Amino acid sequence: MKTITGKPREIATILFSLDQDKDYEIKEHKRNRGLQANKYFHELVNQLAKYNNISNEEMKIKMNVSYGTLARNKDGSISGAKVPKGTDMTKFYDYAKWYKSEGNYDCYLFYERTSCLNSKDFADLIKGVEQECKQVGIPTLDDLEFEKMMKEYEKEIK
Repeated sequence: MKTITGKPREIATILFSLDQDKDYEIKEHKRNRGLQANKYFHELVNQLAKYNNISNEEMKIKMNVSYGTLARNKDGSISGAKVPKGTDMTKFYDYAKWYKSEGNYDCYLFYERTSCLNSKDFADLIKGVEQECKQVGIPTLDDLEFEKMMKEYEKEIK
């Protein structure tokens, strides 16, 4: 069966035309990230990982908790956790950053997964990664090329 996408009112009438004896699944449609910006981000992260002799995934996490966006709860408050000292937070959430101790507890802030970032937040993340690359001599896009890429990204997510 083909995928049906649209706003709830747009697809409501289509639902009534489907075979009423079958079960269907409805899920929120999420657009794919802009391919060029996503590819550029991963290329830079992978080059930094190679330079620092760590895994690509470790570098992606490091960059996200350095330049990414803090995760927020539905009420707008910052998302995080307070756990007993010595707890390995990576077993629970990769994008967690230690920020303080309180007695026998460590407090962590959570950062949004890179796949959940909007275009502005993703651009900020890439700019931070570019900054790290420039410090160690890894080539990056010039400002004009970067702006062009992010405009394409904006178009792709709209």
